[in-house]
Amino acid sequence: MFGPFLLVYYVMAGIALGWQWYSVALPSWKKWLTGKGAQQEEVDALAHHSGLAWPANAAIGPFALHTAAAAGCGIHLGPWLLSRWYVWIMPLLGMASHSPTGNDWLQHFELTSVVPALVAGYLLSRHFGRLAQYAWILPTIVLAYKLLTFTEPQVSVLAPHPSMRWEYFFVIQRTMPTFADFGGVDPIRVGEQINVIAPFYAGLAYSTGAFAATHDLLTRIFGNSGMQCETETPQTEEHTRGRTADEPEEAAHERE
Repeated sequence: MFGPFLLVYYVMAGIALGWQWYSVALPSWKKWLTGKGAQQEEVDALAHHSGLAWPANAAIGPFALHTAAAAGCGIHLGPWLLSRWYVWIMPLLGMASHSPTGNDWLQHFELTSVVPALVAGYLLSRHFGRLAQYAWILPTIVLAYKLLTFTEPQVSVLAPHPSMRWEYFFVIQRTMPTFADFGGVDPIRVGEQINVIAPFYAGLAYSTGAFAATHDLLTRIFGNSGMQCETETPQTEEHTRGRTADEPEEAAHERE
């Protein structure tokens, strides 16, 4: 699946892979040189002068990693998981299934764009937490550019209707056009929604998952519930024991 703006995310993926390789290769190279008898100061100076030593706080690597991961969830991982649901899970559950099609993807567009990215953002941010909450920035820039440059053919180029901009992108088409039959669906519009809106939804979900992991929201929510249950249980037991101890005294007063 390709498109003019998908190239941006593929570039981000390339930078992310290069950054990960650099993070592993540079320490190994330094270790190899020191093992040959070179001093650590000489190794650091050589890496610096040869341009191999990037600043330790460079943001491009982590930013590219999380941006590419979020876009990949919305464009590739979500549809793949949906297809595995039809092929693997539904037959195991004894449910009627069929070969997944593009229509199935578009009918579950929001679900496949959001849920995988939400989970991926939560998990990846625990291991690569830096800038994970900013995965929404690049997809939002792409969407803003598309909204600002949008022109509807049937409306004046100078004054396109504002609502038409939002409907064109956010009212998802539920039928996938084919080469044999477009079925009354604009294939360019479907392509724009896949290439622009899916990464946008995924970026927001990914950043939300990263925010939840960074602030440990799941532990706060479910952990507090567990603590409340544990606190209420001893109080209930003490109240029950108190009632049990008071019953003989009440019975004695009644006999008197």
